[in-house]
Amino acid sequence: MCGITRLEDARVALEAGADWLGFVVKHDGPRAIDIERARAIAEAIDGAVTVAVMVAPEPEEALALARRMRARRVQLHRVDAARWPVDFPLPITIAVPVASDGSLTTPLPRELHTVMLDTAHDTLAGGTGRAFPWETARVVAATRPVVLAGGLGEDNVADAIAIVRPFGVDASSRLEVAPGIKDPDRVRRFVAEVRRCDEHHGTAA
Repeated sequence: MCGITRLEDARVALEAGADWLGFVVKHDGPRAIDIERARAIAEAIDGAVTVAVMVAPEPEEALALARRMRARRVQLHRVDAARWPVDFPLPITIAVPVASDGSLTTPLPRELHTVMLDTAHDTLAGGTGRAFPWETARVVAATRPVVLAGGLGEDNVADAIAIVRPFGVDASSRLEVAPGIKDPDRVRRFVAEVRRCDEHHGTAA
C-alpha cells in the first residue's frame, strides 16, 4: 500500500492485511510526506514493513532519508540501476516504467534487486491510476520477483495476479478519496481480493 500520508490510513492498511507500507519521502507530488511525519507514523506502527519511496535520489541521500524515517526497505524511481551500489545496506525495489505498447523504458536492474513494473508517464513517477499491458510483466515475473503497479484496484487485481503471478502488487491512487487520503473501504476490499488470490498464487499486498 503506497502513498501513505496519515497514521489512520496506515493502521487501516495493516489491519486489512497489507504487507508493506510506502511513504513518498522524496518527491514533490501530492502524496509526498515530510520525513519527520513519516518517521512518526513508522514509529507508531512499530513492526510494520515500512518503505521509503524516493524519486531520483543519490545513494547517500537515499540511505540518509531511509535511516531518518527508520524504513526497512527503499523503493527507487528514476535512478540509474546499473550505477546503484551493490552493497547498499537496505533491500531495494527499483521501478521500471512500462510504455503503453508494453516495452520497458529503462533496463531491468540487477537480479539482486526486486523490480517494480509501473505505467510510464512523461511527468509522474507513479500514481497514474493507469494500467499497462500485463503480458510484459508476466514475462519478467517468470524469471524474477516482480511487484506489479499501475492502475490496480479491487476490480482488476485478481485478473492481474492471475496473468502475471507477481511477487507482490502495489496500489495507491485508485484506493483514495483524494491524493494521499485513502478510502478505508477500498483499501479493505483491495487487500481482501489480493488475499483471496494469495491462497492460490502466493502474492503479497
